[in-house]
Amino acid sequence: MTAAELRNVFASSEFQKELEELSAYLASILQERPIVHLLAKHLWRKGLKFELEYKQTDLVVGEKRVEFKMHYDREQQDLTKELSRFEDSLSAMWAAAEAKTLTMGWRVGPKVYKDVCKKRPHIFVWIILSRDLSKVPEPDLQRIGFGTEQRKYNKAQLNCPKGDSLIVIDRFLGLLQKERSFSLLKLDVETNADFPSTYHFRICEFPESC
Repeated sequence: MTAAELRNVFASSEFQKELEELSAYLASILQERPIVHLLAKHLWRKGLKFELEYKQTDLVVGEKRVEFKMHYDREQQDLTKELSRFEDSLSAMWAAAEAKTLTMGWRVGPKVYKDVCKKRPHIFVWIILSRDLSKVPEPDLQRIGFGTEQRKYNKAQLNCPKGDSLIVIDRFLGLLQKERSFSLLKLDVETNADFPSTYHFRICEFPESC
C-alpha cells in the first residue's frame, strides 16, 4: 500500500458516492472512524488483507501502518493559537504536552505530532472537513456537529482569498516536514448532500518508519 494507491481509492467514484451519503447521515459527529471503516470496505473489495486498530494503529495494510486524524477547518483558529504560543516550535509544543503543561484534550497540534513523530507510521492521512452551512435553516444546525460554530467561521472567512482555506494546516505540515521528512499528496473531495462539504485529504508518506 502506497500513498498514491490510497489516494486512488479516495478519488474513486464509488468511494466518493458513499462518502457523500456518510456526510449526511453522520453530520452530527466527527467522521474519522466511519471514514476509516469506509476505506476498509473498499480495500476488502479489492481483495487486500488488512487489520483495523491493530496494536494501537488505525489501519495496517500488509506491513504498512497507516494513522488517521480528522479535524474541521474551523479548528485552524485553535491551531494558530497553539503555534503562536510555542513560536512554531513543534518539539516545544510536544514537550509541554508530555509535561502536562499543555493538555491534549481538543488540541490539534500535539495529537497530529504524536501520530507522525511518535507513532511513526508509514503513512499518515489528515482529513480536514470544510462545510458551507450558509443555507441550512437555523433549527437544523443543532443536528450538525458544531454547526453554529462552523457557520460563524464561514462568515469570518468570506473575505479571505480563495485557496487560503487551509493555509494554517499546510503551514503546520511544512513544520512537520522539518521534524520528519515525508512526501505529500493532496486530494479534495466535494460532496453536496444536505449541504456542500469538502473533504480535504492530506496524505503523507514517509521514507522510513520505526
